[in-house]
Amino acid sequence: MENRALALAELRQIAQKMRASNLDTIELNGSAWRVRIKCAPQFRPLMPDNLVQTTPDVPPVSLSAPMPGIVLLQHPLNGLPLTKTGDAVEKSALLGMLKVGAVYLPLRSPVGGVITAIQVQQGEVVEYGTEIFVLRDSEITV
Repeated sequence: MENRALALAELRQIAQKMRASNLDTIELNGSAWRVRIKCAPQFRPLMPDNLVQTTPDVPPVSLSAPMPGIVLLQHPLNGLPLTKTGDAVEKSALLGMLKVGAVYLPLRSPVGGVITAIQVQQGEVVEYGTEIFVLRDSEITV
């Protein structure tokens, strides 16, 4: 009898497919395990996408996890958010932290710009290369 557990990557894929299909809860059962996944509701912008001004020439810049760990979007001592979607940030600004064991690694902005998306939740466990922040670069050189 095979006792196979779901890997974190498989659970992440299930959660992404749930969000894409607007499901909020799913429960999976195996012979020796049970997993229930709940997704937070997604907020849609009030304006249609065709009215949102974007710069097509400048591709978005993403900040990914440099190693596996727990993402902290709030300060660990006072609980205040370090940043939020829509904030203008400078290059090397502290956007969040990655907790790896007892060490807190800073997640700093690779460019000056505006945060367009935060792809993870507070306290979410991420793997190497998981996209955490998406920024629109405002440092356009001519």
